[in-house]
Amino acid sequence: MTAEERTSKIEDYIAKLDAEWPEVEKIMASHELDLDTGREPLFLCRIPPDMDFTIKDGHTEYEVVGHFAPDGDEFLLEQISRKLRTADDD
Repeated sequence: MTAEERTSKIEDYIAKLDAEWPEVEKIMASHELDLDTGREPLFLCRIPPDMDFTIKDGHTEYEVVGHFAPDGDEFLLEQISRKLRTADDD
């Protein structure tokens, strides 16, 4: 598949999602749950904002700098897992 074909396919898919998005919002609004978790509510969005966070494990602190790649083929947690994997894990 050429780059132009891939770009066209992605643009068609995004157009389809944009056309269906009001229906998705309607469904999500009808299934709102009133749960009090004590945390700030997260907003629903199709394309997430950049995500940066740190995780401390014992005396080691991991800093994760995440970003949304529209042409990416793996989720952020899959990428983190892959990068933390050692040769012994395979």
